Amino acid sequence: MKVRFLAVPAVMVGALIAALHSSEDRRYTPYRDPVGIWTVCAGITGADVVPGQTYTDHECDVLEVRYVDQMLRNMGACVDSEFEFHEVKAWGHFAYNVGTDRFCSSTAANLLRRGRNSEACQQITRWRFVTLPSGERFDCSTPGNTRCPGVWTRRQWERDVCEGRS
Repeated sequence: MKVRFLAVPAVMVGALIAALHSSEDRRYTPYRDPVGIWTVCAGITGADVVPGQTYTDHECDVLEVRYVDQMLRNMGACVDSEFEFHEVKAWGHFAYNVGTDRFCSSTAANLLRRGRNSEACQQITRWRFVTLPSGERFDCSTPGNTRCPGVWTRRQWERDVCEGRS
């Protein structure tokens, strides 16, 4: 079954959130991520994150579903194509981590718009760098790099899923 980002069924949203939980720890009090962005639950950022507040499982569930629904709408607005679920899962996971604005302006999204999905999947592992507010940049694929834990593992997983290998 192929679907568009704008029309992902609720069951697929749940599966995407489950995949996100496999790579994002759920934390109930806001913390600053490696680049200083306030984050809570399983990677939620933005106006809903209130430093000092403690969130419940239910509140995290609501925030995560709302975030993923909005993210998929934004992705669908910039890439109006049909995808297999494994591709939706990979691109959803990717956009959840890098943000939909960055996804939509990426070479990968441009390739997806042109139907060059295989080439787009290859772009995922190019997103292995983290830049701190100070301008300092880290290559997360460098073994032993503790400044960007999990980034390289996520990019490899996303590419494998995108290419149908996982």
